[in-house]
Amino acid sequence: MMAQAKPSETFVEVRDLKRVFDVSRPWLNRVIERQPKAFLKAVDGLSFDIRRGETFALVGESGSGKSTVARMAVGLLPVTSGSVLIDGVSMTAVKDSQTRQQLRKRIQMIFQDPYASLNPRWRVERIIAEPIHAFGLLKGEQVAARVGELLTLVGLHPDDGRKYPHEFSGGQRQRIAIARALASSAEFIVCDEPTSALDVSVQAQILNLMRDLQKEFGLTYLFISHNLAVVRHMADRIGVMYLGRLVEISEGKKLFSAPRHPYTRMLLDAVPDLGMTGRQRQMVAGEIPNPINPPSGCTFHPRCPLANERCKREAPAMIDGVACHAAEEGRMP
Repeated sequence: MMAQAKPSETFVEVRDLKRVFDVSRPWLNRVIERQPKAFLKAVDGLSFDIRRGETFALVGESGSGKSTVARMAVGLLPVTSGSVLIDGVSMTAVKDSQTRQQLRKRIQMIFQDPYASLNPRWRVERIIAEPIHAFGLLKGEQVAARVGELLTLVGLHPDDGRKYPHEFSGGQRQRIAIARALASSAEFIVCDEPTSALDVSVQAQILNLMRDLQKEFGLTYLFISHNLAVVRHMADRIGVMYLGRLVEISEGKKLFSAPRHPYTRMLLDAVPDLGMTGRQRQMVAGEIPNPINPPSGCTFHPRCPLANERCKREAPAMIDGVACHAAEEGRMP
């Protein structure tokens, strides 16, 4: 049986999480061309907490490592080092199969492409019932009744369970994916770009559904997105990632009203100014460097308008929610 953790405000703890991929060329090529092995640090020392019942969002450009974090958080990808604790139980250190099974029941994931995440050969009722059977939660007619309840809960009809995924629209398929995530009575749901493949009007419907379900069941979300408008609508707290590291963590409203890291400011300045405030804006310049050979010191310094010699030499530590020498030295305008 899983050890009962004491009730705590912190539900998910990520500590010094790292993931390194070996991207070396084949052995013979390296011998002939005299090349060393090459490694890519997709995630480099991430640490953050998620409080019970809140939505913590990770944002950043493509290639910053957000989806890698999402897959490690649910155990789909092994960690190189560091730890992920769910309600005090380590995802990485637990060895007992029964404890691992109990822990996995509490965790689910909603993927970016709802069609790719649903088995096209299975009827919807079988797709949603899969976690129920896998964890032995219900048997017989109770399973069918539970599937009908879940379909109704996400705005579909119980009769839709007899259909196949291709018979639904993109938004409806994502509703099916949400119903499957709720089938095991999960408490922690990782959402990896859950609305990026949907039309804008459908995005709003799915996001509102997710918020309603969170309030009803007390769900905890790790929300991965590059869409700042979506993050503003969903997140209680936000972590900004750049090249595998967190550069800023802040409350949602505070991040949008008073960003403290130059990269965060550049991301926000790239959002259209619908209010036409006329404020000076600094558009995102350049591209994310090669993660196999990242810049020295602060990895953002080649693109940062406030970089100095210290930034090129020394990687900044996270101080008061921001990892930036300019912020620490009071050089932020």
